[in-house]
Amino acid sequence: MSKTASCHVLLFLFSSACLLACGPSLDKAAKADIDQRITALAHTGQIFPAPTAFVPKPLVVGQWTQHKLVNEKGEPALVTYKIVGEESGAFWVEVANESYFGKTVTKLLMVPGDRMNPNTMEVLAVKMKDKKGQVTQIEGPMLQLMKSMWQSSVNMLAVSWKGLPQESMPVIAGTFTDCFKARTDASWGAWHVVSTTWMHPSVPISGLVKSSGIDRPTTMDLVGFGEIGATSEIP
Repeated sequence: MSKTASCHVLLFLFSSACLLACGPSLDKAAKADIDQRITALAHTGQIFPAPTAFVPKPLVVGQWTQHKLVNEKGEPALVTYKIVGEESGAFWVEVANESYFGKTVTKLLMVPGDRMNPNTMEVLAVKMKDKKGQVTQIEGPMLQLMKSMWQSSVNMLAVSWKGLPQESMPVIAGTFTDCFKARTDASWGAWHVVSTTWMHPSVPISGLVKSSGIDRPTTMDLVGFGEIGATSEIP
């Protein structure tokens, strides 16, 4: 895993894993809702200037981003990332996945470290909400058993954009001038993905503007983001 990889890999793999976990049962109401919301998306026309730094924005409670994910089958989903709390320097990072199969939410209590060194990052707690609304808290021995899986993904939050080529990228959320462009190669459990990604420090949490699969026909595009207003969906 190149250290140029950013949170985009974690986000994509979270999304893919959660979508698979939903099972094969399509939810007609969820499909209709997703299709309607995707159709209503419109380019903002906003232009974001070229970066003046090589580091992402600091994590702040209230930040959020939303991406449109299209999987290998061409099925769209909306994936929302939020910073919903802070405890002694650790942040609650929440990922909501809305797809044709319903909605799932994963919430991690994460020590972000210095954002440059993966060895300074750690997952302290995990909560998951399934499509039926049932919340499960992973703790104690189970958390320790799964820690290597969570940890390997959180390590991908390590960011080093310096020296990367730059390229402007238009997406629904706007046109981002001189994004940092990188090839990423990462795994989440049985999942493996190789992607080209475009990142910009105007975007909170991950910096992810766009990700395009190289070994899989998948895409992830930024449709909206904000610095305030994020609230948790899991107690």
